[in-house]
Amino acid sequence: MQPINPNNELKNHHTFAVGMPGSGKTSAAKKLFVKATDQVAIFDPVGDYSGMLAGRKVRSYSKLKDFAAALLAGRKTRQGFKIAWQPRHETSADDFDQFCRVVWAVGDGKHPKPLKIICEEVAEHSLGAGKAVGYHGKILRVGRKFNLHTINLFQRGQEVSKTIIDNCRFACVMMQKTNASAQYLENMTGISAKEINNLEPLDYLLQDGRTYKKGKIRW
Repeated sequence: MQPINPNNELKNHHTFAVGMPGSGKTSAAKKLFVKATDQVAIFDPVGDYSGMLAGRKVRSYSKLKDFAAALLAGRKTRQGFKIAWQPRHETSADDFDQFCRVVWAVGDGKHPKPLKIICEEVAEHSLGAGKAVGYHGKILRVGRKFNLHTINLFQRGQEVSKTIIDNCRFACVMMQKTNASAQYLENMTGISAKEINNLEPLDYLLQDGRTYKKGKIRW
């Protein structure tokens, strides 16, 4: 299957959240970027999204074909949903590509709701820091016109493709382990390394385009 109804009038809503383990990236995805009425597909290799998300039950599937069938059925409606692929095996870059292939196929530039796509552990499921390849790269580059909005989560900016940073309108920068990581993010986003180095767990600097503001996630 292929996405349908390309619409160049749609805006870019790709997002990334970057931070060391324990900084709150998954919390950011749950609290800052997802609403109850959203249609959301989740690559969930370690089960971080079991239970509720934005007040809705997450339906998790261990088999990709079952996940794909549920996602396709959900996209035929205007209702919000939260659907996750949660494999029972140790996942690989090929698994992530297969997930992205499924969500790519349900893109629709005329759908009343965008599909938000939470991509956990992107660095662990990428082949390198060069140009993003496969269906993830395709979604980042042209998914906008098919109403596909990625939310990409990773620990260090140096470990992922620059395609992600270059193609995401929104950046959520969280606590970094080293000054080198903070400096890299300053070079890539313009967000002050000094401000990044002052972040504590659950603190974030949220950038929209070139401007950014500081906040803290509260549960």
